[in-house]
Amino acid sequence: MNTLQQLKNKTILFLEDNIEFAKNTIVLLDVFVKNVYHVTTISEAQRVLGDVHVDIIVSDIKLKQESGLDFIQKVRNKDKLTPIIILSGHKDEDFLFRSIPLGLTAYLLKPIKYEELIKALELCSQKIDLNQNKTIELKDDLYFDTETKTLVKDGKNISLNKKEALFMELVSCNRERLITKEMIHSSVWEFQEMSDSAVTNFILRIRRRFGKTFIYTIPDVGYRLKP
Repeated sequence: MNTLQQLKNKTILFLEDNIEFAKNTIVLLDVFVKNVYHVTTISEAQRVLGDVHVDIIVSDIKLKQESGLDFIQKVRNKDKLTPIIILSGHKDEDFLFRSIPLGLTAYLLKPIKYEELIKALELCSQKIDLNQNKTIELKDDLYFDTETKTLVKDGKNISLNKKEALFMELVSCNRERLITKEMIHSSVWEFQEMSDSAVTNFILRIRRRFGKTFIYTIPDVGYRLKP
């Protein structure tokens, strides 16, 4: 099934207090999901979360009287899994640093580009699928357990450090797709400073632990699970 088609029965909570922008964005979101609950305040957002099941959260970072970051923090105190997309009128490096522990799925700048929205929704769909399927086969009878964040081979758990676990989660979501350095930057380094040599050394350590053919390099582009 197409990744976006899996969203047809899903619900989005959309926190945005710019009414005109919200109207235009809802038109786009309605194409892909069943329901969009639009709210303009954190209290309204929390009411929706208490009343209905929400599959994806889309929130502006700066509301007129409130902080979207505060809202997301409250969500994450109870819910570590729901995909969250953040919207912002400008790139805010301080916010990116503060948001590292919040597990954001995407960070989009206004005005939203259609292609970037599609990519963000695809990532949300993959994350939902990952959360629903506890164990995902990667290759050669090697599985990633999404609940314990460990690899499983021959019935035995292989413990992972934090970056390895985040990388395996990224690979699990993109088994048939290219994994770019930008994806590794956001998912594994969580927007922290990252050099090309750091990525290269990290991939070398992954191959040392799990085999030379565990991940393939696509020169000047990125990596793939399969050649």
